[in-house]
Amino acid sequence: MKSKLPLPTRRRMCMRLVLAVAAPVWAVSGWAQAPAAGRTEALYEGVLGSSLIGMTLVVPKGAEGRLAGHYFHGKFLKDIPLTGSFQGGRLTLREAGGGTFTLELVSNGTGGGKPLDFSNSIGLTGAWTQGGKRLDVTLGNTANRPAGGRRYEQVTKETDEEFEARVQGFHRAVLAGDRAGAARFVDFPLHVNQGGKGREIASAEQLDAAWDQVFTRACLNALKEALPHDMFVSNGRAMIGNGVAWFSANGAVAINVP
Repeated sequence: MKSKLPLPTRRRMCMRLVLAVAAPVWAVSGWAQAPAAGRTEALYEGVLGSSLIGMTLVVPKGAEGRLAGHYFHGKFLKDIPLTGSFQGGRLTLREAGGGTFTLELVSNGTGGGKPLDFSNSIGLTGAWTQGGKRLDVTLGNTANRPAGGRRYEQVTKETDEEFEARVQGFHRAVLAGDRAGAARFVDFPLHVNQGGKGREIASAEQLDAAWDQVFTRACLNALKEALPHDMFVSNGRAMIGNGVAWFSANGAVAINVP
């Protein structure tokens, strides 16, 4: 399949690559860094109709096979299990409530005529149907990780739910403009990368003074599209918004201002 992802999705993926260069300590892994043994999960973000969603799939080892995973709506951040199959670059995924995803892999342009699989694709496109309802679906592959285990065991000893509650608290507070509330979820000093330059914010008082310079309109727009659930982890840090914000066990540690 030669079609390209829509511009907003491609922008999010390009931003991930740029931020990986800008903040190499917390760079995002790719397929080349996937484990040689064991199973891999592919993480996707995009839209179902007009709603933001995330999706995680356990990648089949061959050119076809059974699929398992889950998806979630950005509004609710609750996993909805999926089961299905993969054959000929096409995926069929079903949820218990009766909804069905019918998706195709999107080529990354390096296949050389070979059949599409998860290693030479950059996303998924297709539709979700339930009864007579149909919604378009577009997803970009944002990251990959080893399957199994706790999601954030490289970050914290807390449960996944406890850690995500802290990240979601920061996310809500920033979007609400609650400066004091956001500061409670920051692990100071907060590293801020902007325009190729970095600086440190040492305290809640300094964050309040620099708020408008850190949380610019572009930064807030990126955070609005961020999904603070089922996050990718690299080097002991979890990210949201394709690298706009990174979190340690104690809170936000870095902001990459677009």
